[in-house]
Formats: sequence, structure tokens, C-alpha cells
Amino acid sequence: MSGDESLRLLTDEELVQRAKRGCTRSFGELAHRYQVPIRHFLQRKCGVHQDAEDLTQETFLRAFKKLWSFREGAEFRPWIFTVAYRVALNVLRRRQWQSLTEGSVPTVQQARYGTGMENEEQRDRLWDRVQSVLTPLQFTVVWLFYVEQMSAREIGVIVRKSEGAVKTILCRARKILLPHLQEFTATFEDREEQPSRQVNNRWAL
Repeated sequence: MSGDESLRLLTDEELVQRAKRGCTRSFGELAHRYQVPIRHFLQRKCGVHQDAEDLTQETFLRAFKKLWSFREGAEFRPWIFTVAYRVALNVLRRRQWQSLTEGSVPTVQQARYGTGMENEEQRDRLWDRVQSVLTPLQFTVVWLFYVEQMSAREIGVIVRKSEGAVKTILCRARKILLPHLQEFTATFEDREEQPSRQVNNRWAL
């Protein structure tokens, strides 16, 4: 078995411990596992494809530099999304400041992915509409819950809210969304909180 194949058999947390001891290939395996969901999250949050590519690199660079702060017993998945979330917030704050100083009104730039297939267009229409009616925090919570299949506890780690607060945000977001999303109602039905480690949601990007 090659070294790369053996790395693929390790858990995220085992890879982190190896990376903290100086194994850059272990961190490379972590980046390989999470670069696609992190890029899609950043693209939807920040709106520009090229920005998302750069911000994904920035996220993993920051994560590598902050590995020392990763606590033993913690889970890597919510931790790396926390780093990405902070990167996105910094970008959005800079854009807001730039818009204010230039005297213009900030606009939401719509992200587009995929090859134009009908289901991909429907997916994009869904998330465009979701983003247009929710606050940034509500949108982040909804995205992580339905697309990344995270639990309320994991999301709370990322957005720095209690598990109960996250559940309240989800409940309020559903109430806001349903009148706007009748054609997509099934997507936002309550799901049992048992997030899988692999994203199988049909709206995942």
C-alpha cells in the first residue's frame, strides 16, 4: 500500500495529529477532502468564482498556520468550516467598507456553477432565493445544515452560537423561507439530526 493510500484510511483527526508533527502530506490529504465543500461554501457566501478559489487557498493556509490551536478530541470538519467562515466574514466586511467609502450600495453577486443542466439550474434558483430572503447568519446556518448535513452542535461551533440558538435560527429561517419556496418545500422539511460524514444531499454542490 502506498503512502497516499494509507493516508486515505486515516480519520481527519489522525491526519491533524500527523500534520501537527510536521507531516505536510497529511495536511494535503485534509485539504483534498475538504477543498470542494469549502470552495462551494465560500463561493455562495462571497459570490465570485475567482474570489472563492483564492479564499479557499487562504482558508487552508490559515488552517495550517493555526493547527497548533486544534484541540485534541475536537472534530476537524466544523473547525475547518469555522476558519472558512471567518475568512468569508472578513471579505464581506471589507466589501461593505469599500462600498460605503465609494458611496455605492452593496449588491449580492449571484454565483453560478455546473453545466447548465436543469437540476443544477433549479438548485441555483433555490439558493439564490434563499440568500435573498435570509440574513447572512441565517443563510450560513441553513446552508451548513441542509447542504453540509451538519448538526446544530457543529454549526454552533462555527458561528459561535449555542446549540439551542442554532435550532432557533433554523426554525425562524424555515418560517421565513416556506412562503417564498413553495416549489422547493420538500427540501426544507425537518430532517432528523443525524448528519452523515459524506454529503448525499441532492442540493449539495
